[in-house]
Amino acid sequence: MHGKLVLALLAAAAVAPGAQKPPEPNVLMITVDTLRADHLSCYGYYLRTSPNIDQLAAEGVRFADANTAIPLTGPSHISLLTSRYPQEHGARINGLSHNEQTKLLFLPQILRKFGYRTAAFISAWPLTSRLTHLDRWFDEYDEDLPRTYQMFNSQRWAEDVAPRAIRWLETNGNQRFFLWVHFFDPHEPYDLREPFADPERIGEPGPRAPEMNSEEARERVRRYDSEIGYADHWIGEILKTIDRLGLRENTLVVLLADHGESLGEHDYVGHGRQLYQPIVHIPLIFRYPARIPAGKVIQTEVSILDVAPTIIDMAIRPYHPDLHLPVKLGGRSLSQSLTGGPPPDEQLLRYVTFAGRKGWMPKLLIDLFVDFKGLPLKMGQRLGNRKVIWTPKKKDLEILNIARDPLELQPVKPPAGSPQYRAETARLRRWFERTAAAAGENRMTEKDIKVLKSLGYLQ
Repeated sequence: MHGKLVLALLAAAAVAPGAQKPPEPNVLMITVDTLRADHLSCYGYYLRTSPNIDQLAAEGVRFADANTAIPLTGPSHISLLTSRYPQEHGARINGLSHNEQTKLLFLPQILRKFGYRTAAFISAWPLTSRLTHLDRWFDEYDEDLPRTYQMFNSQRWAEDVAPRAIRWLETNGNQRFFLWVHFFDPHEPYDLREPFADPERIGEPGPRAPEMNSEEARERVRRYDSEIGYADHWIGEILKTIDRLGLRENTLVVLLADHGESLGEHDYVGHGRQLYQPIVHIPLIFRYPARIPAGKVIQTEVSILDVAPTIIDMAIRPYHPDLHLPVKLGGRSLSQSLTGGPPPDEQLLRYVTFAGRKGWMPKLLIDLFVDFKGLPLKMGQRLGNRKVIWTPKKKDLEILNIARDPLELQPVKPPAGSPQYRAETARLRRWFERTAAAAGENRMTEKDIKVLKSLGYLQ
């Protein structure tokens, strides 16, 4: 009992002196598909593309060096919600769900157990319930996707999804909630949004790769930036609704991307097949006026796997200090750094991506094209400024210093078979095989299911 009292006092100490501990917060999580951090003005872009996101960052904490675990929409969001790498949860490409036999807890599943009403509004086919089975953890899973692109793929624009999320807030904002709103803009195809096509210039453009100087590349960037401004406008409408409903002080807002986008750098447009910085570097912003001081920027590198543990520590643990999750999370909590503590320690970042086919293809055909037993298409790791990218089938290893070479144009490439190549690739292989094997061993038994049901995590 004494220990519980000490923990409760420590939790209360996070609140301003003399103030009462705020009630359990609402959680609004906004994910923006394909949003590279360096095209947001609050991340130093020379155009004011994102005034509403900038304001959110000014009112909360911005992580300057957040990174995805995989640059694919479905697998990345499952990593976000489970705090596990793709080879652990099993969703390695778009179109496949997590392995149902693996011991996993999803963020909305945990919040639901503690009384949160949960809702999701998603905007693209890789997140549909048919493919991901994510709907089972939400009281409402809105996936009406009326628009098509690339012939077979469905989506909806920000103007389609934001009003629905706003109506849900107006109806459900009087009870504790976890609301996830997913925007597909600015994913390809990059539609030119005329009202946002010429944002204010607020600085000087940074260095760009030679292939980005063509007229075609400049127009592509202009369209992409206009999509950011368009999505930012509708994000602003949701945030205004939070204010209008009097929910601002006690709502934890988390904004991030699932991955970034290459706009022609390294002669590549897209995201799923490379691991360079424009693709793996993502925005990450937290705002919670009741507990998070405004205007802080944290430079330490963090991972998308850190988001779920942080939300749990901000939303649940202060009110349930004896919380013990029966399933392991892979990331770390950033809550102490958010609430006035020191920045987190430097950590080794890792990321992977897998070759695959479109999720609309029958699973039988996907199985023919995807090697689920072998190594990924690419895998990489980074500690500080030193970054390594390995393409196993091509026996290609790139060692980069992103401080001296921010455009990643001058890699050191040890020959295959050299001692350096063998040492670097052995480390990556051991990590991947260890985490993949752990997922294979970490299977749900009947006893596990009974325990999770008895604790309220399963219905």
